[in-house]
Amino acid sequence: MSRPMILLRASLCLLVGATLAEAQPRPRTASPDARPDMLVGTVVDAIGRPMADVDVYLARAGQRTRTDARGVWRIVDPPAGPQVVVARSIGYVPFLREVVVGSAANDSVHLLLRRYPRTLSAVEITARTNAAAASAEVLAERLMQLKVGAGRLYTRDQILDQRPYSIAELIQGVPGIMVRRGRSDEERGQVIATSLRAGTGIMNPNADGSGCPLQFYLDNTPIDNEGVGQLDPMTFRSVEVYPNTVLLPGLPMRPDRCGAIIINTMRR
Repeated sequence: MSRPMILLRASLCLLVGATLAEAQPRPRTASPDARPDMLVGTVVDAIGRPMADVDVYLARAGQRTRTDARGVWRIVDPPAGPQVVVARSIGYVPFLREVVVGSAANDSVHLLLRRYPRTLSAVEITARTNAAAASAEVLAERLMQLKVGAGRLYTRDQILDQRPYSIAELIQGVPGIMVRRGRSDEERGQVIATSLRAGTGIMNPNADGSGCPLQFYLDNTPIDNEGVGQLDPMTFRSVEVYPNTVLLPGLPMRPDRCGAIIINTMRR
């Protein structure tokens, strides 16, 4: 083989190698303050300014801290698994964020606080703040079931990483459930999820073994399958999937449903 041909082949090999290297997924950059035994994050206001002296805590876990002058907060030795981080400051709407402690996706948890409308009275602000805190406690109690049973929590970071085109694509593959889009004219536009397990608490109304349907919720309100397929996953704050749980704190449950898929949106 001539020398020019050898040089050409060598150049092509280098080019292909560089292209493949650029196509490989890049590792997630960790926060410089992150440690395996510490949950770290920041709090900013609506225009991105760091907020100092903000109360940050884990609902039900009882661990709390306050942000420093840079808006940075740290919680040492947080309980592993799904948790609810809450940020509160006087005059601001409390911010809730679901996280999975021990997941690499939570190297740094960023929280954003917005001011209450000036038209609200002090009594209204107090009532809304207390309601948000109570909601966080109920949510944290619900997530505790994911630690002891089957199910999965999809956090905001995970949703943004996956960028699913529908809820069906997001939750596909969760053990114990089957998800499909409607095939018939009657089911057109629907997302149908059924439990495949006969675990504790399930009373399967379908004796033919076809599986027991799960109930969908949108911000704690039950919704029918017809509207689920039209929801944009990019507006989701988190999604909770419970394949074989009947009773969930704070949620009404139909007797002909065996579990739930709860969609929490960014509007809250």
